[in-house]
Amino acid sequence: MESTKQSDFASDPRMKLNEQTGKWSYVGDDEVSYEYDENVGAWFPMYDEKLMEAQASVYAVPGVEENVIIKPKEKKKRAATYDLQANGDNTETESSKKVKREPVKKAITSVYVTGIPPDVTVEEMKTTFSKCGVIMEDLETGEPKIKIYRDENGYSKGDALVCYFKEESVPLAIDLLDEAELRPGQASTKMHVQKAVFKEKEPVEKKKSTTGKLKAKKKMQQLQRKLDWIDEEGGKKQEKFAKIVILKNMYTQEELDTDPTLLLELKDDVREECEKLGEVTNVILYDKSPGGVISVRYKETESADACVLLMNKRFFGGRQITAEIFDGKTKYLKSGGIPSEDDEEAERLRLERYAKWLEEGGGDKTP
Repeated sequence: MESTKQSDFASDPRMKLNEQTGKWSYVGDDEVSYEYDENVGAWFPMYDEKLMEAQASVYAVPGVEENVIIKPKEKKKRAATYDLQANGDNTETESSKKVKREPVKKAITSVYVTGIPPDVTVEEMKTTFSKCGVIMEDLETGEPKIKIYRDENGYSKGDALVCYFKEESVPLAIDLLDEAELRPGQASTKMHVQKAVFKEKEPVEKKKSTTGKLKAKKKMQQLQRKLDWIDEEGGKKQEKFAKIVILKNMYTQEELDTDPTLLLELKDDVREECEKLGEVTNVILYDKSPGGVISVRYKETESADACVLLMNKRFFGGRQITAEIFDGKTKYLKSGGIPSEDDEEAERLRLERYAKWLEEGGGDKTP
């Protein structure tokens, strides 16, 4: 069978035998060269430059340059171009749509305050609102960024804007200062504090000079150091206060007046009792404050906590006492400070009673 085909090919003048490959080929009416595959028993077109050009002309798209090499990153963009030309309109295809990023929301670091008095000052506002965090400062002047809205006569309209350095200060200011009085005791200065709301402005491209950028960076670093210092100092104070125990109802003022030596005896008795729980560094009797107050400072916080557990609700001298950790805010008074006229008179009377007590033999210790 195979020899029959070979003889048929040899007798046909269109057939040519390739001496190198040993395969028969011929050129058809479409000017395409065909080659005979003996394994399959069929003719197949031979791919040459003419054939490629002929096929390209069949699938050519008007206006599209076929020999352009498309880089991988440009494929999506090129495909979009082809779609536009094929559709004949300017509709943007899905492949050409750009993914729009959501704008990053700017953190709100300001509070809006209403209800402030007409004669309020920036310094007064700073004193009150700096309790909740570091106030932002103007990069040029260094002044606190507190804007008091005023009328044409310079009087406050009753509202202001306070800008903090950190976002965390905003909720703290709202919690502590909303419905609070700017001037304690004056109901007319009750404030309303809320998070500031700003209208979004059209973005304007601004070119900052190198000097301006450096100045802004330096100011932000200064404010950050101030914040770190406040946090550090606040932490140290809290640690210090945690070692102080406040004992109340330890004595009455009448007892101190009657027995001048009671002050020293009380301090010695309290120190002796409290040293059972740890090293005591100081004991102070606040004879100028009501409530029979004595403070005990320990070297370790654990000792102070143990003292509260032991002493709170105990009875001392027939009275139930209270023990608590110092809150760091309450002011207690004792003798030895800057005396007023009343303090001097009280001290004079106490010395007189002490002298009388000695004359009556109160200082004798009978064995």
